[in-house]
Amino acid sequence: MDEYQKKDNFHEHMFEVMVQNAPVSMYILEDWTYSYVNQHFCKLVGYTKEEMLQQNITTDKLIHPDDLSIMQESVKRRIENQETEARYRLRVFKKDGSMIHVEIHASKTVMNGKAVTFGTIFDVTDEVHATLELEENRGRIKSMFDNNPDAVFTFDMEGQFTDVNQGGAELSGHTLEELLEISFTPLIVPEDLPIALHYFEEALKGNTNQYEISITRKDGQRRDLEVTCFPMNFEGITVGAFGIAKDITDRNLHKQLLEDLVFYDSLTKLPNRKLFEDRLNQVFKNTDIRKNQPVVLFLDLDRFKFINDSLGHHIGDEFLKIVATRLSENIRHTDTVGRFAGDEFAVLLPNSDRTEAVALAKRLNETLAQPYEVEGHSLSVSASIGIAFSTGSGETVDGLIKKADTAMYYTKQYGKNNYTIYSEELDQETAYKLTLEQDLKSAVKNQEFTLHYQPIIDLKTGNINAMEALIRWNHPELGLIPPDQFIPISEESGQIVSIGKWVLETACAQNKKWQQEGYPPFRICVNISTIQLQHPNFVQTLKAVLEDKELESKWLELEVTESILLEDTQTLKESLINLKTLGVSMSIDDFGTGYTSLSYLRNFSFDRVKIDRSFIQDIAAGLNGKAITSTIISLANKLKMGVVAEGIEDSTQLTYLTQENCDDGQGYYFSRPLPAEMHILSKFPENIIQSIQGKASPESEKSVKK
Repeated sequence: MDEYQKKDNFHEHMFEVMVQNAPVSMYILEDWTYSYVNQHFCKLVGYTKEEMLQQNITTDKLIHPDDLSIMQESVKRRIENQETEARYRLRVFKKDGSMIHVEIHASKTVMNGKAVTFGTIFDVTDEVHATLELEENRGRIKSMFDNNPDAVFTFDMEGQFTDVNQGGAELSGHTLEELLEISFTPLIVPEDLPIALHYFEEALKGNTNQYEISITRKDGQRRDLEVTCFPMNFEGITVGAFGIAKDITDRNLHKQLLEDLVFYDSLTKLPNRKLFEDRLNQVFKNTDIRKNQPVVLFLDLDRFKFINDSLGHHIGDEFLKIVATRLSENIRHTDTVGRFAGDEFAVLLPNSDRTEAVALAKRLNETLAQPYEVEGHSLSVSASIGIAFSTGSGETVDGLIKKADTAMYYTKQYGKNNYTIYSEELDQETAYKLTLEQDLKSAVKNQEFTLHYQPIIDLKTGNINAMEALIRWNHPELGLIPPDQFIPISEESGQIVSIGKWVLETACAQNKKWQQEGYPPFRICVNISTIQLQHPNFVQTLKAVLEDKELESKWLELEVTESILLEDTQTLKESLINLKTLGVSMSIDDFGTGYTSLSYLRNFSFDRVKIDRSFIQDIAAGLNGKAITSTIISLANKLKMGVVAEGIEDSTQLTYLTQENCDDGQGYYFSRPLPAEMHILSKFPENIIQSIQGKASPESEKSVKK
């Protein structure tokens, strides 16, 4: 063998070694049958070389049926000289049945006059799977982008829309095409544009942010958005920003409604007590109260209950709305006016002095007293106001409001349509009243009450026509407490009902006892409060008392104050009518001091009027009380009503009243209120009889006063 042949053999052997050990699959295909494969090919498909060549493993056994046509078409084109090289991908079954993805690089040649295909095969299964997964992810992302109900969008570096989904179009009211022609800035409401620009710049710096802004839709509607904005990067470089916008308009409206329910009065839309207290607390936290003095004004409307009861709650509600408006119009924008409950309001002045606070109170008194027109009704009320100034660092929210409330209560009791500045003395008075209220609960049970009786004298005969029963409270620790101190408290607490029943029972029993002892019968007069008259069982209770004490109804007279007739309620009217039907006589006490309409005298057929003592005291001084007294007597006579003069203290008053044809008199001139056992009912002293008959001497009058 010559040298050249040796070299050829060597090169052929080395070529075979190289092909068989190449890291790529190689093959030769003749008539759809593999005539040559290398080791890498065998390893790829799982067959041995002998199996591939000797068993004539054909392409249709390896290639997926759906992909076989791809290979066949490629081979056909090469055979027909349409192409000499090809590159395509197929699915191939391995011997174990598993499937892989391959990429074939095929070429054509002619050997011994026959077309032969040869080429290389690469396993691209991982690449295909990765590509499929990527496509799936892209599909999911696109689906999320396209079908997201929220607005999803991208901006370039200038804020121009580069992509936007249908949610963005629906939210903005613009079409997709219109949005891709503009930037986001024209959509933002002017007051929120600085916020949007700030966070857009933050996104371009690589920061993600979430914030709230509002936009104006194409149709002009305003919508509130919650926006998340984050950077859009490509190969490590920021090229714009992504954004997601959620429509939170309805959520904000719901939130506002909840806040309104929690912090605002539903009727007047003013801050309620909770919000008022919170603002006062903020003032305490954020204000140097050594330099600035917070002030609270507490207001309660006078006679609002009358409006509510007589005209109905609808009118009352409309009236309160107007009151709220008037209050709001008279404060500064830094102040707070709130409604606490019913007809109670409060005003917070974060920083004020005594002069400013008092000036505001006066202004509010004047403003609220102006007439109101509500659905055809002309109404008027006044307001009782309490003012409390913060005392320093130890002040609390509850404490300051309570002080203002205490001062208001004092105004309500002793002034109305006025204001009171809180002082410690008022707190002491409040503590005293709380003690009385607490102890009243057991006063009847502990037999601490007693009745004193003051005679009402016939000014023509000197006989006793009636006895007024006057309650006294002998407190075990505080001593004798005047009725004007504990009766108002009993009315406010509702205890007047049980106390009033005790008075009726005791007075009726005492009158029956006097009758049984043989004294000439006379009326027993008992004062009745509004609370008792408005109690649904009052008439039945009274009837039961009369039956139990065996006292005829004609010997009982109920006295009502002129002022309670202003409480024009249906229950009150029915009670007065039913009492008259029962046979009980009725009188109006303190007549002339209130605002009683003559229609009350006609509608309820009162038996008597009692002239208030203030007019009787003016008789000797020649003041207007003399004329008023004469007018009341004349009016009562014309209406066929009896007249009783209260507070007679001297013969001058008695003489005038007798001359004016006054029926009865009552006062210290005859007798001060005394316990039942101290009264001498058979006959009054001779000097009193002489005074009535106009024969009393100055000396006898002095003895009467003593």
